[in-house]
Amino acid sequence: MKLKNYFILLSLSFLLPNIGLGQNQQLIDSLKSSIEKSAPTERVEIYNQLAWEYRKSFPDSTIFFSEKAIELVKSKPELSESIAKSINFKGVGHFYEGENIKAFETYKQAKDSALIYGDSLQYAYALNNIGRIYFNQGNYVSAYDNFFRALEIFEVLNDIQSMSYGYKSLAELYQTQNNLEKALEMSLKTAEYRQRFDDPSGIISIYLEIAGIYGQMENYNSSLKYFTQAYEVASKINDEANLAIIKLSIAEMNTKRGQLGIALTNAIEALDFASKSKNINLIIQVYSLLGEIYFYQNNYAQSKSYFLKVSTLAPNNDITYTQEAYYYLSKIAEKRGNIATAFDYFKEYTSLKEKTENVNTAREIERLESRLALEAKEVENELLKKNEETYKQVIQKQKAFNYALIAIVLLTLTLLTIIWITATRRRKHNMVLQLKNNKIESQQKRITLQNKEIKSQNDQLIIRNKELDDLNNEKDSLLSLVAHDMKAPFHRIKGLTELLRLSGLNEEQMQYVSMIKNNAKHGAYLINDLLDVNSMEIEKENLKVENIELKELLEEINSNFIIELTNKQIESKIECEAGLEVRTDKNYINRILENLVSNAIKFSRLESEIILRAGKNKNRFWISVKDFGPGFTEEDKISLFKKFKKLTAKPTGGESSNGLGLAIVKTLTDRLNGNIELRTELGKYSEFTLYFPLS
Repeated sequence: MKLKNYFILLSLSFLLPNIGLGQNQQLIDSLKSSIEKSAPTERVEIYNQLAWEYRKSFPDSTIFFSEKAIELVKSKPELSESIAKSINFKGVGHFYEGENIKAFETYKQAKDSALIYGDSLQYAYALNNIGRIYFNQGNYVSAYDNFFRALEIFEVLNDIQSMSYGYKSLAELYQTQNNLEKALEMSLKTAEYRQRFDDPSGIISIYLEIAGIYGQMENYNSSLKYFTQAYEVASKINDEANLAIIKLSIAEMNTKRGQLGIALTNAIEALDFASKSKNINLIIQVYSLLGEIYFYQNNYAQSKSYFLKVSTLAPNNDITYTQEAYYYLSKIAEKRGNIATAFDYFKEYTSLKEKTENVNTAREIERLESRLALEAKEVENELLKKNEETYKQVIQKQKAFNYALIAIVLLTLTLLTIIWITATRRRKHNMVLQLKNNKIESQQKRITLQNKEIKSQNDQLIIRNKELDDLNNEKDSLLSLVAHDMKAPFHRIKGLTELLRLSGLNEEQMQYVSMIKNNAKHGAYLINDLLDVNSMEIEKENLKVENIELKELLEEINSNFIIELTNKQIESKIECEAGLEVRTDKNYINRILENLVSNAIKFSRLESEIILRAGKNKNRFWISVKDFGPGFTEEDKISLFKKFKKLTAKPTGGESSNGLGLAIVKTLTDRLNGNIELRTELGKYSEFTLYFPLS
């Protein structure tokens, strides 16, 4: 039989803290004495404070003072924005009187008023208060919805005291659902916020609630920790009622754990505090627990004496403890062998149990009836809102129609005015236009004469352009003919120098022959470049696309220049991953790279190096040639790809340079839809990077 355990551990945070608090009479007297000499704004706040202080003991006084505040606010339009708070307090009065329907209607009024005047805090309090009515009626879904919406507003406003109030409401709701983990989470948040402001009673209350939740979770060490913290706070303010509650709760917890000796000590201490507070309800609870402890210790005489006190002191309107007292008195008589006495006590217990069940049933019926009435009221409110919306829509339509008529009249007057102004301006503009037309006719005649002259000049330009094209074609033909005819003599000169070398010449003669051969070779190179440039400008070759392995391409190009590299003791490095294949015109690529590598060797210092690199990604492949020669100036970059344009850098081995190599590179790169990027630093290096599309 653990009826009292359930009462203390489950309901501790809701019921017991209110037993010994009541209203603060000293504060009430102070507030009443200051009413007459206060300004209207201060008087409204005083009425609100009085209403709050009376809520538990005299809720009718709460209603009275909140109505006084509402009347004062209504008489002073400048105070209208504060009316929602007073209406909320009036609802609290109805709530504590048990008039849930009236409380619900009043809270709805407070919510509407708060919405009108933009009082977010009181709007949230109204939501939370409505949630408490739903909570009492067992409508936990609606209760949760209102609690949560209120808490969201409290958090946005960052009102710590209000947030603690919101989390406390959610904690109570979770406890009724036996969701102890969430209840504990909400209670711990409440404690965190209450510790930030001076409210000892509130802190004691939440510590007791947390201890009670830990007790239900059978986490007795944590439960005892919070009972101890509550005891410390209560001791500082000498709150004897709460000290009694704390000791009583600890004693109850130890009784449940079977630690009867410790429980007895705590219960005796609780009785001392309860006696000092003169709170009869607390005294009855302690007597009942002492009777239970002595019963489990088999001290039936002491147990009986305490349960007899309970049966004598318990009020008629609360038969819970009397019922339990008769149950234990029956057990004690049975243990002593007094069967007749035990039966008499058991009949008393059964009778009270039946009354309790009847009372609980009646309360449940009353609660359900109240809930139905509340739901009916909500439906009625929804209908009124819908009708109100309909009326508003009709009024809005009529207003819109009136506004439309006014707009049409104004628009008509505006149009008439605009038409008159426009007609006046048009007459003036017509006169101006006539004068302009006369000028335009005169100008058109002059333009006609000028057009004839321009046509004559264009005809002459066409004739001259034709003559220039003919001359250009003649130039190209002559250049090709001269270059082609000069190519053979240079090759013959090279051949003759080879014959002379084999004819037994002395060392000086061999040097002269070598000089003749080099000059002939450079002349041949110049002729080839001229022919290449000329052929590129005249016509484009068709691309011959084939698969090319990049690393093999670089190695092949490198092998073509072995002699030149060896003569200048230049090291050539190839950096390319094997197996990278691309599709492009190999002839074009070879000619591009030969020009770039030839230039790199020409302008590289003795015993330096050149680096050939290549790679590809998803969209394109690239090839770069880097040398460590003199680099390019900013002026060089401007003329980089122009024909016959020699740059500031000079070949390092006496080689010739005709200024056509980079022009050929640019032309061929463009034909492959590629682009060239130059990175250089004067006196240090140059690197040409070519980018080509994969397709």
